[in-house]
Amino acid sequence: MRARAWLAGCAVLALAACAAPAPPPQITTIGELGAAYVAAGGACTDLVEQYRASDEDPVVAACGADTELVLAADADQAQAVATQRQLQEQTVLVHDRWVIRDPDLEPLQQELGGQILTLAPADGPANMADAIAFDAGGVVPAEPVPAEGEPAAPAPAEGVHDVLVVIDPDCEFCARALQASSGLLASLADTGQARVSYLPVSLGDRIDNGYASTLGANALACVADAAPEAYRPFQDALVAHLQEEPFDAAAVSALAAEQGAEVAPCIEQASFAWWVRQATVRAIEQPLQGVEPLRGVPTIVVDGATFAGDVGDAEALAAFVAEQPVG
Repeated sequence: MRARAWLAGCAVLALAACAAPAPPPQITTIGELGAAYVAAGGACTDLVEQYRASDEDPVVAACGADTELVLAADADQAQAVATQRQLQEQTVLVHDRWVIRDPDLEPLQQELGGQILTLAPADGPANMADAIAFDAGGVVPAEPVPAEGEPAAPAPAEGVHDVLVVIDPDCEFCARALQASSGLLASLADTGQARVSYLPVSLGDRIDNGYASTLGANALACVADAAPEAYRPFQDALVAHLQEEPFDAAAVSALAAEQGAEVAPCIEQASFAWWVRQATVRAIEQPLQGVEPLRGVPTIVVDGATFAGDVGDAEALAAFVAEQPVG
């Protein structure tokens, strides 16, 4: 059973929510949203609209330092804004096209309806502890990491090489590594020469890239959880996509669907964002394969030795793997 955190008597799972029964009013302008906020009990005497670089950007207005009102173009954009605020460790109220950040959201929810969203502890995805592993039998089953727990140590890779690949989905050199060696890594696993594990981490998050690292790693976790056989082709497609386009939940969900993984709600709600953060911290703080903690991405560890060659050279990686003693 997935772990649950509780907020005001409602279950909150990862980026999850409490729904109020009152039907929210229809909001079509930032002025209407400000008026609805005040009518619901919010305090605001000076609503200041922020600069927008493009008419396609959501309308954002501030009321003091602690309150922010956002009117998006549509519900998908509002969900994206809400997710980004949660990754900034903010709690928000969201419904349809609008998002409100305020210190006291529960009374506002009672009047306006909507959902309170927050980043809360939750179990990790199935088949990732913290990495997803493949061998000649396909996906190596693994139990989800408990919300407040640690992943179980993997069994030794007996008679085959043990390969760990650590990537950030929004990383240029990770894309280069996968483009060069994805086929090699898959072949090593599928032909029984190695157990190959993939660990997505979030090192490159920035406000201006829309937290693509965390959201990309979450998308990989969603696929690992629901359709693990699609993980490797989706990982290749996702990392290549993020080198050309910003993270967009709808586009990434479509990429997953092309590989047979129907995981749009998980991607849109960033259901495994908590796990992504915890897995990244563990990778940074704990030795990978007993060698040393993560120092950068991509990192490829083979039988306890870190590959130091050109990540874009598949032949060099293949030679490095062959040089290592099999466990």
